[in-house]
Amino acid sequence: MSGPANWEEVRDRRMAEPGASEAYGAARLAFELGAAVRQLREQRGWSQRELAEAAGMTQSAVARFEAGGTVPTLPILERIARALDVELAVHFRPRPSAA
Repeated sequence: MSGPANWEEVRDRRMAEPGASEAYGAARLAFELGAAVRQLREQRGWSQRELAEAAGMTQSAVARFEAGGTVPTLPILERIARALDVELAVHFRPRPSAA
C-alpha cells in the first residue's frame, strides 16, 4: 500500500472528510483572533503576563489564545477587550462572491 504522493493529496483527502471545512474555518478564526489580540497587546507594550493579569487569566491561557490554539468564548473575548480598553464588535457580513 503506497502513501500519499504529496501534501496537496493529503490536504485534499482531509478536506473531503465530514466536518473538515468547519474545523479549518474555526482554526482560521482562532488564529486571526489571537493575532489581533497580540497586536493590540504589543501596541500597548504589555507582556502576556500583564494582559493575563488585567483580563483575569493565566499567562499560559493568553499564550495559547494568541497562538490560535483555542477558540475563546464571548465572555473571554469581552474580558480581553475590556483589559485592552477596546470595544468588542461581532459582525455578520456577506461572503465575497467567487469571481
